[in-house]
Amino acid sequence: MRGWRKFPASALGRRDARFALVGEAPGIASIENGRQWTGAGGMLLRREIRRLGLDLEDLFYLTNAVKCWPAARTRGRGRPGNRSPLASEARRCRPFLAAELEALRPEVVVAVGAVAARAVLDQPVRLPDDHGRRYRAGGREVVVLLHPANASRHPGAWPTYRASLLALFGELAARAGFPVVEVTAAVVERAGRLLVTRRDPAKHLGGLWEFPGGKREPGESLEACLARELDEELGVRIRVGHRLAVVPWAYPDRCVLLHFFRCRIRQGRIEPREGQPYRWVTPRELGALPMPPADADVVAHLTGTLPPR
Repeated sequence: MRGWRKFPASALGRRDARFALVGEAPGIASIENGRQWTGAGGMLLRREIRRLGLDLEDLFYLTNAVKCWPAARTRGRGRPGNRSPLASEARRCRPFLAAELEALRPEVVVAVGAVAARAVLDQPVRLPDDHGRRYRAGGREVVVLLHPANASRHPGAWPTYRASLLALFGELAARAGFPVVEVTAAVVERAGRLLVTRRDPAKHLGGLWEFPGGKREPGESLEACLARELDEELGVRIRVGHRLAVVPWAYPDRCVLLHFFRCRIRQGRIEPREGQPYRWVTPRELGALPMPPADADVVAHLTGTLPPR
């Protein structure tokens, strides 16, 4: 059909991937580049996953709900543009998407944008309200994301949008066996002071002060990880609040993805189970403590010298 173009087979990413990334439709920039997700919105996805040392093709099989580029009508000889796929176009392409997913049998499908989400789930989806929501459909997990091209139009979603992408990519990379370790950290506040503990001098980064927390176990939610770690380490039960930041940090043998959450102690008194020193410090005192370099941005935010990213 005139005004329609498709991606070459070389742009599909990993056919043996455990995860599939479903977009709405090809965009003109990506079509011209011969590579998916290289328009302005798609590059936001790529920038976040590259913070883990990966690219989309390393982790996903890439496809779209509508298989051809829906060209916008142009006047004269101007550069052709994009338009949103029509519901009728998505319906016509849905059997092809269903057959594709049936053949691939991915464990997780990440559907980016309302058109993609409705095509995968065959049910109503409301964005940005359903951004990050997880479903079960066709025997697999489906994660719905707000399209990056639209995210900046939603002030309520935009401040945490990039962090949510990075968190999802980190989780899936770890599940796929890439050297990504997910770690949680609790920013616990009481009467204007923040809780920090000191690392064992015999361990990596020994002697430095840090926010308490620990490594996420397989199948464990981030919130459950934090609750378990502070119970095991300090003997307290906490209430996990909103995520303050997600910070990737590269070491020679692995990438660590740190999730910082605001928390409050809801039960118990601090009793370090391993004898580790702890302190309640003011933001000013926090800025003077020797802490891991990966904590620098969060410390700067808490001390008022840098906004969270």
